[in-house]
Amino acid sequence: MLPSNNKKSNTFPNPLAKPAEKAEKDYGLQYAKAIENQWGRIDDDGSVYRKRLREFQKNRDYANGTQDTAVYKQILTSLDPNNGDGTLLNLDWSPVPIVPKFVKIVVNKILSQNLYPNVRAVDPLSTSEKDSKKREIKMQVENREFFEQMKSMGIQTKTNLEEVPDTLEEVEIFMDSNIKTQAEIAAQISADLTLKWNKFDETTLRRCVNDLVALGMAVVKRQNDPSHGIVEEYVDPSTFIHSYTEDPNFGDLSYAGHVKKMTIQELKRIAGEQFTDKEYEEMAMKVKGKYTNSTSNFSNRYYDNFLQREVYGYEEYIVEVLDFEFLTIDDVYFEEKQSKYGNVGFYYKGDEYKGSKNSVFERTPHKLSNMCVYGGKYIMGCGKIFNYEKKPNVPKNIYDISKARLSYSVVATNLMSMMPKSMVGGITGFADMLQLTHLKIQQAVAKAKPDGLIVDIEGLENVQLGRGGELQPLDIQDIYEQTGVFYYRSKNPEGGFQNPPVRPLENTIRNINELIGLYNHYLNMIRDATGINEMMDGSTPKGETLVGVQQNAIAAGNNAIYDITHCTMVLYQSVVEDIIKCLQILPNDSILYRVYENAIGKENMDVMSSFNDLPMHNFGVLVNKDMDEKDRQYLEQNIQVALSQKEIDVEDALAIRQLRDVDQAERLLIVRRKKRIKTQQEQMQAQAQAQAQAQAQAAQAASQAKMQEIQMQAQIEMQKMQMEAQIKAQMLEVEYTFKKELELIKAQGLLGIRGTEQEFKEKLETFKEDRKDERVAKQTVEQSKLISQRQGQRGELKEEDSQMDIVKQLLQ
Repeated sequence: MLPSNNKKSNTFPNPLAKPAEKAEKDYGLQYAKAIENQWGRIDDDGSVYRKRLREFQKNRDYANGTQDTAVYKQILTSLDPNNGDGTLLNLDWSPVPIVPKFVKIVVNKILSQNLYPNVRAVDPLSTSEKDSKKREIKMQVENREFFEQMKSMGIQTKTNLEEVPDTLEEVEIFMDSNIKTQAEIAAQISADLTLKWNKFDETTLRRCVNDLVALGMAVVKRQNDPSHGIVEEYVDPSTFIHSYTEDPNFGDLSYAGHVKKMTIQELKRIAGEQFTDKEYEEMAMKVKGKYTNSTSNFSNRYYDNFLQREVYGYEEYIVEVLDFEFLTIDDVYFEEKQSKYGNVGFYYKGDEYKGSKNSVFERTPHKLSNMCVYGGKYIMGCGKIFNYEKKPNVPKNIYDISKARLSYSVVATNLMSMMPKSMVGGITGFADMLQLTHLKIQQAVAKAKPDGLIVDIEGLENVQLGRGGELQPLDIQDIYEQTGVFYYRSKNPEGGFQNPPVRPLENTIRNINELIGLYNHYLNMIRDATGINEMMDGSTPKGETLVGVQQNAIAAGNNAIYDITHCTMVLYQSVVEDIIKCLQILPNDSILYRVYENAIGKENMDVMSSFNDLPMHNFGVLVNKDMDEKDRQYLEQNIQVALSQKEIDVEDALAIRQLRDVDQAERLLIVRRKKRIKTQQEQMQAQAQAQAQAQAQAAQAASQAKMQEIQMQAQIEMQKMQMEAQIKAQMLEVEYTFKKELELIKAQGLLGIRGTEQEFKEKLETFKEDRKDERVAKQTVEQSKLISQRQGQRGELKEEDSQMDIVKQLLQ
């Protein structure tokens, strides 16, 4: 840093001045001149600004492959290196685009991670709301069966069982990503929408990552444009100036700004009537002959009928304008006063406080140190300032009311003595040596001779043509080159043997192999310095390389560029946090507020801007990134294995692939796999029970069929017996009828009855009665026998006699 002198115009103004004094233009002008003095004049080659500008421009030239080749010409020019006589100007001096290749590899690798913000509310109100939501979900999971029973009974509940996780493990997985308060949802949507409107990921972020690789620094400025909304503007680090810091995240800056070049005509459009035509002419006079401004156009003047105004030639002159802002503390006072009713109130007293004397009630002053942002635009080299003011709508909330931040988001990979160190800056020396080796190869190729001949002149003398005459040496050479045939005498005239007088001289490039080895050496040095190995850029893949070796090489490359990746995430986080804070302080009656209200909804904007003066929600931003290719391949392998073993469904695989965080994806895979295995076990148990039940039912059916068969057989046997009994009864009846008829015939034959049928019937009745008497008599005889046998008193009656007597009586 250049030391500042003791002049008042070159020193920073009093930071403890009153707010009214800080709001004056003179205060801002003195601050701007102090910044200019601290960094040195922009057109001064010895200033810090010019030193950093030269370093950054050099690194950018190497990163784009357009570095100055004059140094190479001086080294390779052999006659007059200082003046460059042009001896080797026939070489191709174009730089070898090795450094741009490595820059693109790093930039594309970081951008391929697809960074996205995850907004979380860290204020007590949002935390309490989120904890309540988590407890509610856990309660729903634990009482899932109860809700299902209520649903089966037809009782309606507010719980949607389809959206409730199955297990507490799934609740833990989706707790952080899916459970968000309304304020978090509103902040997430609005931040994503603002980034999309700014095309931050496609344009600004790419330029910033490229600056981190080439320059070691990236800068983004936020502007609250009433027409375009919240604008995240890219700032060239080579034009960025700031207060002294050793923090690579630039978290302790007291002032910052950047230099922009614009024409006086554009300056008139922005500054308007803040300067007179005479002042604009004085500015043009000071920059005449600088910044490619032509001195001949200064006095040109004409009237433009289309614009209906006088046009001056100096309006095309370019001036450099410093857009700066700084932090300062404004002290404001509040008075605590007790009323006659015993109530205590606080009253705003401004930036000055004078206690009231002889007050009846007690008065206590309270000072609030409020950090504010002042800024404006300073025309460098002209001593003019415009648009200087206290910045309105500075992003704050109730949890850091006394703090404010500048509108710049700045990061650096490494910062030492205000000069960042970049990856490109560390390999420029190797790139120069590689380029020199490449030119040396060209030089060796240019100096290489074509195929030639070694000709022994003495051996060609006295060579006869054949039929007389002799060939000269040049004739022999022509014949040899045209036909490739050469005849010579093996003996010289003295009789001694001689070598072939014409021998070919093969072409060789001197030191070509050594130069190629040297070229590869410096290329490997660049790889070692950047950490971009062959496995990382895929330049020389080898099929026999083990997977573990490849992964280790890629991991080593990721570690080498981690500082760039980390700075990118820090910058992204800072930009998103700034956007959210700006959205919280949008005036409710502004056009921009209505634009966001139409885009994300009235309720979301009401939650975002709770309280009119200060938002009540405090948000923290986590920058997440998509899983890298290695993690994605590993996850996909596990998914395929689980699918092949039917441990997860296709729907589970789709849900796992949609997650962008590898840890959440792996945890979800484990949970879904356990859930699927449990479901399969339940299905197997259900199938076993169903099979056992089916077997029992089959056995019961077989038993019932067998019983029915036995019953049918018994019924058939019974029917058979009944039929037999019935047939036997019918046979007995028939037999009885036949016997009856036979007895009748016998009776007719015995009685000799020849009378009428009536007589026969009468006699038959008489016969029946007699037969009855006979049976009675027979019974009497039998009884008499029994009595006689028992008592032994009388003799037995003879059966034969009684029967004969009966027959006789019947015949009579």
